[in-house]
This record gives sequence, C-alpha cells and structure tokens, in this order.
Amino acid sequence: MSQHLSKLCIQAEKKLAQLGQKRQDSHLSVQLNQQQHQALSQMISAYRGTKEGTNVLLWKNACGMVQVLEPMQVKLAQKSEFLQQEQLRIDRLWQKQLGRQQGLRWFEKQTHLQNEARVARREQSVLDDMAGFYYKKKNV
Repeated sequence: MSQHLSKLCIQAEKKLAQLGQKRQDSHLSVQLNQQQHQALSQMISAYRGTKEGTNVLLWKNACGMVQVLEPMQVKLAQKSEFLQQEQLRIDRLWQKQLGRQQGLRWFEKQTHLQNEARVARREQSVLDDMAGFYYKKKNV
C-alpha cells in the first residue's frame, strides 16, 4: 500500500508542477496583454492629441490611425477579460491540486508513522514473550 501511496504522491507532485507552470504562463500572458493595452492607449492618446490647426494631412492621418487603433484596443480588452478568467480557472485548479498533494503527503506520513508504531509493538511483544520465557525458565 505504501508503494501505491508513494506513486500517488509523485503523480500529485508532477500534476502540481504542471499546473504551476501553466499558472506562471497565464500570469505572464495577462501581464503582456496589459502592457500591449497600455501601449495602444498611449498611441491613441498621442494621435488624438494632434491639433486640427497644425497640418490638415497630419490631422487626417492621425484621425485615421485612431480609427484603426480603437478596434484593436477593444479586441485587447476582450482578450484581457478572457485571459483573466483563464488565470482564475488555473489558479483554482492549482489550489485544489496543492490541497490534494498536501493531503496525500500527510496521509503517507501518517501511514508511515502507524507502520512504525505497529512494528515497534510487534518487536516489544516479541521481547516481552522472550523475557517471559526466560523468566519462567529461570524460576523453574
């Protein structure tokens, strides 16, 4: 039984490591998306800051760029929502797996301690029987 329990513990640790990697990758994706969103927002603000009175062609190009960049910003916002939900989902899976792994480790340790106690009781019983045998033999 202890071999099976050890295998389960190893499997739980591997699964936890895999989920930990997914968790880290998800976190990085969310950060990258936020950086892209911020850069896009800054670009839109810069193009909107172009004054009408400067140059008509420059102003027209700036308006065209804003019209191109705004849908990209909307898509990034949608992607951000999806990535955050995915990150929460992976976090919950990781936490559940962490609980399983810790529970299995605790159970394995308890089983080991119980086995050691059982062996110690058997050894003590054998020693008690031997002591009783020699005591009887000595007194006879």
